[in-house]
Amino acid sequence: MTPSQSPPPAVAPSATDPRSVMRGLLALPFRRDTWRHMLFALLLPLALAVVLVLQYVMKAAQESGHPALGPLILIVALAGVAVVGPSFERMRLRVFFGETVAPRAGKGPGSGFLFFLVNTALSTLSFVAAAGWVIVCARNLTYPIWGWEPYPNPAWGGPTPLGAVALHFAAGVVAFFVMPWIVVRLTGWQRAAVRRLVGPGS
Repeated sequence: MTPSQSPPPAVAPSATDPRSVMRGLLALPFRRDTWRHMLFALLLPLALAVVLVLQYVMKAAQESGHPALGPLILIVALAGVAVVGPSFERMRLRVFFGETVAPRAGKGPGSGFLFFLVNTALSTLSFVAAAGWVIVCARNLTYPIWGWEPYPNPAWGGPTPLGAVALHFAAGVVAFFVMPWIVVRLTGWQRAAVRRLVGPGS
C-alpha cells in the first residue's frame, strides 16, 4: 500500500457471527431499549385487558341469573376494541418508542379485524413472556438462598439439594438472558403489525 492509498475499511462483524450474537445476548437485559420493550409488553394492551376483564363480567352475569347478557357483553366489548384498538396501539407506540404512525385512510373492516386477531395474539404472547421472565428470574436466581430443603423432594435437579439448587439457578441465568430476546422480537412484530395493518400503508 502506497502512502497515497487509504487503508481498507473495517469489516463489521456479521449478524451471524457467534461472538457478536453472544455479546448482544449478554448485553440485552442491561439495555434501556430492552426495558422499554418489557414495559410495553407488561402494561396490558387494550384487547388483552378487555378479554381478561370480560371473564369476570360474564361470570357475574351468569351468577346473577342473566346468562343471555354474557354473549351480548362480549360482542359489544370486542366491537369496541376493534374500533378503538388501532388508535390505542398507535398511542402506545408513541409513548413507549416515540414512533408516530398515522392512521390509514380509507381502511376497510378486513384490515381492522385482522389487526385485532394478530395484535391480540402477539400482545398475549409478549405479556406472558415478559411476566414469565420476571417470575422465573425472581424465583430461580434467588433459589440458592431459600431452596436448600431436606430431601426427598420432588424439585427438579434432585435427589440432592445441591443438584436442585444448581439446576434452578442455571435455569434462572438462561432465562435472564434469553427471555428478553423473545420479548423484544414479539414486541417488534407488534410494532410492525401496527405499521402494516392500521398505519398509512405503503
